[in-house]
Amino acid sequence: MNRKEEAVQLFEGGFNCSQAVLSVFSNELSIDKEMALKIATGFGGGARNGELCGAVSGYKTCNGSCE
Repeated sequence: MNRKEEAVQLFEGGFNCSQAVLSVFSNELSIDKEMALKIATGFGGGARNGELCGAVSGYKTCNGSCE
C-alpha cells in the first residue's frame, strides 16, 4: 500500500485529514505513528474553524523534515 492509499484508509477509518497525512510520514520523521497522530489532532477540520486545510497542514508539518 502506498502513502496515498494508507492516508485515505486512515481518513476513512475516522482519523482527521491532518492525522492521516502526517502519520504516513512518521518513519521519515523518526517519530512513532501514535505520536504523529497526536501531533496532528488539532489541525483537523480546518484547525477546528474550517479555514485551514488539514491535509495541507499535515503536509506542511512534515515538509521541512522529510526528504
